Amino acid sequence: MKHRYSIVSIAIILICVAIAVISKLGNSIDALTPLFIASPGSQGLNDVMGGQVWRLVTPMFIHFGIMHLVFNLMWVWDLGRLIEDKKGAGFYLAFVLMVGALSNLVQYFFTGSPYFGGMSGALYGMFGYIWIQGRHNPRFADDLRKDTIVMMLAWFVLCWTGLLGPIANWAHTTGLVVGVVWAYLSNTVNTNAHIGEKQGILAGNQLPQKHSLQYLSTADILKIEAQRQWVREHYLPEARQKYDSVEGKLAIIDAIVMQQHGIKFSAEEIQSLEITFGDALVHATGMEWATLEDRSCRTPVLMTPETPPRLWPMNTVSQWLARGQTTGIQAAFEEAVRLIKSGSTA
Repeated sequence: MKHRYSIVSIAIILICVAIAVISKLGNSIDALTPLFIASPGSQGLNDVMGGQVWRLVTPMFIHFGIMHLVFNLMWVWDLGRLIEDKKGAGFYLAFVLMVGALSNLVQYFFTGSPYFGGMSGALYGMFGYIWIQGRHNPRFADDLRKDTIVMMLAWFVLCWTGLLGPIANWAHTTGLVVGVVWAYLSNTVNTNAHIGEKQGILAGNQLPQKHSLQYLSTADILKIEAQRQWVREHYLPEARQKYDSVEGKLAIIDAIVMQQHGIKFSAEEIQSLEITFGDALVHATGMEWATLEDRSCRTPVLMTPETPPRLWPMNTVSQWLARGQTTGIQAAFEEAVRLIKSGSTA
């Protein structure tokens, strides 16, 4: 269930507003001096090394002017809710603090000036994280509209031109890079320690012998993305927009099957349709992609997040086609969702 608000975002907003009031929207340097990454006139990070470690983070709570404050806090509200809803308050808080600290350090390293502030570094980290997650993780696929992505990247470039005056561009850049890399790495972790030796259930049986349950590797992600691309290209021109919703994915499967009527699908094409069906299940049930590996191959499956996990095999579309059906994938989808939510298997 998506939350309407984020506890962490509310806390960040309250801190930023309080500092804005105390500092008169950044006009009182005396009030801000304890919050800058370094005291004006000091050498390097002597204050931080002397124990004032909060200075690594506090610059992100400083804002200069009402527009700076309002603009940033609007994005904190929108982006923060998306991350907290998917990853939890603990992850979100740790993410913001780490990205904020790194952004502040890099900004100070390249400019040597402590006179900067704002949530923008952390915000670009949040944006980068959600953006890349949306390309690889179906749970994030609906979170950022294409025009939002274009606007954020255009603003990023515009800030670097200098036309908007002095801006903490190194903080923006660091945040964006860290967010992108973090999201990419989180989707390419391959645990050789098998998502534990957890016992999953596949089609009513224990995890098959000599099979290990693993997170998706980089190769898995690239292969699945190529299969998604085949589906999109088979249903142009509006496939990309339709793929963003559960109903759209199912409509695409129906349309491709109707187009192919009388012509047998290859095994690779059926697997591509299975991936699309699986993405729809991820959206509807909160399951996650994983892979079953034996000595000869790696097979994509869906996994419930609890311990021990339950597994859902990617064979619904092939079974549906084997019965000679060419329409009505919605009914098969609804039955799959019912079985998953009831704790049963395929």
